Amino acid sequence: MQLQSAKNEEKLINNILFIYILGVAISGWAFVMIFLNGGIRECIFLLSGLSAILTKLLEKKLGSKAKYVYACIPPIVGAVTAAVSSTSESGGYVCLTHYYFVATLLLVPYYEQKLIKTSYLVTVIVNAGMMIAFPAGFLKLHTLIGWIFTAIVYTVLTAACCFISYRATALFGMVEKKEKDLQNILDEVQILSDDLSTAGTALSSVSENESASAEELAATSEQLVESNNVLSSKTDESMANLSELSEWERVVADNVSKVESSSRDLLEKSEENKKLLNDLHTINGEVSESMKATNDITRRLSEAVQEIGVTLSLISDISTSTNLLALNASIEAARAGEAGRGFAVVATEVGNLANSTQESLKVVQTVIERVQQNVREITAQVEENSTKMGTQNKYVANVIQCMQDMTALLNISANAIATMGDAHGKQAEVIKKTVSINQDIAESIRNENEQFNSIHTMAEGNANDTTNVATQASAINDMVDKMTQILKQDQ
Repeated sequence: MQLQSAKNEEKLINNILFIYILGVAISGWAFVMIFLNGGIRECIFLLSGLSAILTKLLEKKLGSKAKYVYACIPPIVGAVTAAVSSTSESGGYVCLTHYYFVATLLLVPYYEQKLIKTSYLVTVIVNAGMMIAFPAGFLKLHTLIGWIFTAIVYTVLTAACCFISYRATALFGMVEKKEKDLQNILDEVQILSDDLSTAGTALSSVSENESASAEELAATSEQLVESNNVLSSKTDESMANLSELSEWERVVADNVSKVESSSRDLLEKSEENKKLLNDLHTINGEVSESMKATNDITRRLSEAVQEIGVTLSLISDISTSTNLLALNASIEAARAGEAGRGFAVVATEVGNLANSTQESLKVVQTVIERVQQNVREITAQVEENSTKMGTQNKYVANVIQCMQDMTALLNISANAIATMGDAHGKQAEVIKKTVSINQDIAESIRNENEQFNSIHTMAEGNANDTTNVATQASAINDMVDKMTQILKQDQ
C-alpha cells in the first residue's frame, strides 16, 4: 500500500538518489584519476552518472518507475565496472560494495519493500552473473570468502532495510490514519463551527430584535406615560366642567323653583280676581235692577256709567297688556325648553284669563248700554245704587291691585325665565366643552389601546425570539455534546 506521505516525498528521494549516483560517479572517477593514475578505462565510472542524467531527463515519462531505474543503476554499472577492472590491478574498486550498501540504504525513505527487494535481486543476480562471466575482476576486489561475507552482510542489510521500511510504513500508516481521523474530526468540528456560527448569527439577530423591541417598548411606554398625563389632565378638566355644570344646574333649579312659586301665586291671584269679578257682576246686576227704579239720578248715573266705561277701558287695557305678557311668557317658556314647559301652561292660562276678561268686558259693555237705555227707570234707587257703586268701586280697586300683583309676578317669572335662558346657554357651552373633552379622552383611550396592542405584538415577538433563543441554545448544547464525544473518541 503506497503511503500518501511517501508519494509526496518521492520526488525528493529521486533527487537525492540522482545527486548521490552523479556525485559518486564524478568523485570516484576523480579519485581513481588522481590517486590511482587512472586512464581511459576508468571513465567507466562516469557511466553511472550519465545513466542518472538520462533517467532525470526521462523522469516525468517514467513516473513511478523512475525510482526503480535509480535503484538499478548502482548494482548494474558497479558490476560492469568490476568486470572491466580485470585488465589490471584494481584494488581501489573495493568501494563498489560500499556503493551498493549506501544505495540500498537510500531506498528506505521510499518505504517500499518491493523496491528494496527488486534492488537486492538485481544486485545479487547481475553481480553473480558478471562474477561468473568475469571472475578475475571480482576476485581482485575481494576473495571468494570476502564476496560470500559481503553477500551475507548485504542480505542482512537488505532484510534490515525491508524491516525498517515495513515498520516505517506501518507507523506512517498509523500516522496517516490518525491524520485522516483527525481531519475527519476537524471536518466535523468545522461543520459544528459553521453551525455555531449560524446559531451565533441567529442569536445575534434575535439579540438585535430584542434590543429594537426593548427600545420600541421603552418609546411606547413613554408615549403611554404622556398619554396618561394628558388623559389625567383632561379628566381633571372634565371634572371641573361637570362641577360647573352642577352649579349651573343648581341655579336653574332655583329659578325653576321661583317660576313655580310665582306661577302658584299668579294662579291664586287669578282665582281671587275671578271671584272679585263674579262679585262685581252680581253687584252690576243689582245696580241694573235698581236703576229701573231710579229715574231721578239719570244724569249722574250716566256720568257714573261713563266712569265705569273708563274703568272698563282701563281694565281692557290691563287685559290686553296681560294678554301680551302671557304671549311673551309663552315665547320665553318655549325658549326655555323643558324647564319652561310648566310656565308655558301658566302663561296659557293667563292668556285664557285675559281673553275671559275681554269677554266679560264685552258683557259689561252690553249691560252698560242696557243701563243707559234704562237710565230713566233707575232714578228711584240712585242712593241705594250709590252705596252699591261704592262697594263696586272697592271691588274694582281690588281687581286693579290684583292685576298689578299679577303683573309683578309676571315680571318675576320673565326675569326668572331670562335667568334660566342664560343658565341654559352656559349649560350648553359647558356641555359642548365636556363633549369635546370626552372625545379627546376617547381618542386617548383608542391611542392607548393601539399602543397596548403594539406592546402585545412586541411581547409575542419577544416570546418567539425567546423560543428561537431556546432552540438555538439547545442546538448549541447538542453540538457541544457532540464535540465532547468526538474529543473523547480521539483520546
